[in-house]
Amino acid sequence: MKLAEFNRTLRQLVAVPILLLVLMAAFLLGEIVATQRAEEALDHSDRITAHLQELQNLIIDQETGLRGFQLTRDPAMLAPWQAAAGPIQLEFASLHQLLAGNAQQRASLTDLQDRYNQWLIFADAILAGNRAALADPQLNQHGKSMMDGIRATTGTMLHREASLRTAEYEHARQLRRRELVSLLLSVLVVGLILALFTRHHLRAVSASYLRRIAEITSKSEELFESRQWFQTTLESIGDAVIACDMRSAVSFMNAVAENLTGWKLDDARGHALEDVFRIVNEETRQPAESPVEKVRRLRHATGLANHTMLLARDGREFIIDDSAAPILSGSGEMIGVVLVFRDVTEERRLQAALVASEKLAVAGRLAATIAHEIHNPLDSVANLHYLIGEEDDALKRNEYLRLAQQELGRTMQISRTMLSLYREPKAPISIDLRELIEGVLLLLDRRIRHQGIQLETAIDGVLVVEGFPAELRQVFTNVIGNAIEAAGPKGSIRIRLEHAEAAEFHGAGAVVEVVDNGPGIPKDIAPRLFQPFFTTKGAHGTGLGLWVSMGIVQKHGGAIRIGNSDYPGLPGACIRVFLPARTLAQEAQPVA
Repeated sequence: MKLAEFNRTLRQLVAVPILLLVLMAAFLLGEIVATQRAEEALDHSDRITAHLQELQNLIIDQETGLRGFQLTRDPAMLAPWQAAAGPIQLEFASLHQLLAGNAQQRASLTDLQDRYNQWLIFADAILAGNRAALADPQLNQHGKSMMDGIRATTGTMLHREASLRTAEYEHARQLRRRELVSLLLSVLVVGLILALFTRHHLRAVSASYLRRIAEITSKSEELFESRQWFQTTLESIGDAVIACDMRSAVSFMNAVAENLTGWKLDDARGHALEDVFRIVNEETRQPAESPVEKVRRLRHATGLANHTMLLARDGREFIIDDSAAPILSGSGEMIGVVLVFRDVTEERRLQAALVASEKLAVAGRLAATIAHEIHNPLDSVANLHYLIGEEDDALKRNEYLRLAQQELGRTMQISRTMLSLYREPKAPISIDLRELIEGVLLLLDRRIRHQGIQLETAIDGVLVVEGFPAELRQVFTNVIGNAIEAAGPKGSIRIRLEHAEAAEFHGAGAVVEVVDNGPGIPKDIAPRLFQPFFTTKGAHGTGLGLWVSMGIVQKHGGAIRIGNSDYPGLPGACIRVFLPARTLAQEAQPVA
């Protein structure tokens, strides 16, 4: 049973009994009202009977007083007459009001009041003291007949009212009995309905509850098995794993993490991540930013900064590469952070060795070129020296001397360029990119002239950047050398240097663009160009040139991009190297 269905069932279990109780209460209220009306009818009938009897008694009192006065002529005997006169009128008025809903009784009351009024006329004649009237037996008999009519009418009304009361009493008794029966039946019916309804729904809820318990039990077992799977997986993987909560308290470490940090899980659990996972900058030895704080700020997976070193508990040091990612709850709330890192110390040693090997390979390739470049000027100097010794003309000797000095200057420039490959400053210095590119072209001049390549350069003013000149010279030697090979004999190369404005993701700097008219870069090869040991030159290439070049450019805070050119007449490859005017690069430290 889903939550919505469960809530609906609960609402029904509450609403249906309330509705049934309301209906039962309404039904019983109707029965009670009917019974109360029947009892009110009984009370009404009793009041009518009481008023009729009181009226009859008052009239009798008047008759008694009149007879006493008639026999004794004593006015004191008229006291009952006088006392009953006013109440009799009140009783008639009350009875008219009480009998408003009974036409038959109201007609009898009117007849009774008429008879009473006629009797009052008879009584007034006697009260007037008329001796003839007092002594007239017929008149007295007539008065007696009128009083008997009054008594008969009153009796009829009392009898009729008694019959009505009996009927009302029986009706009220039946209503009370029906009320009791209705109460019992409604209680039984409502109780039965509630019992069946509740039983049905409780069975459904109980069945759902049992199913839910079974599902929870099954999921708990699956969760336990899944936890064991993940625990075993995390323990078995080659990378170190550390998990912590939002308070940076360590909650899990696998065996690799224990080995690298020097902490056992039982000791590290509950400790701050900064105590267990101590990381510093490899070069400055300054504490690095906490991965938890970085993930908490960015709220997505992120990697550590370059040159991060882990300081183990036992004093060992490891250069590491890692990433940190948020742990999210089902509602998307971040509840922790997981770190995955590995020891790259040996990898860094290998990379340093590869970079050194590539530098040596570059130097070796240049050595042959430089040997040829130096040999030709030295031959010229030797010839000029011979000519100077044999020449007597002072003007020609001066000209030969000038040419010899020019060739020696060229030789010295080539040797200085070669030496700068290994005389690297300890910190970044300002570099005139124009001079650096011209020095590279000087080293490659013989190759360019030998293949008959048409070289075009375009430089946008003075472009100065910070960096390590030997490393950047290696980058551009590699890039321009690749362009020479791609262009081939009688090919064309265009080198353009321009200023780069500050953008969203980088500051101001310079861009060096090298374009050739070679075959370009196939789409299937482009994604692999910067992978180590990937080469399109077969046995003549190491596959490290572009990989090392990208590392050097990234170290300077720049970027390198390779694509196909859209320049007219130069349909080959186009490589763009961006170098920032200010760099954060520092002298590379040897890996122990």
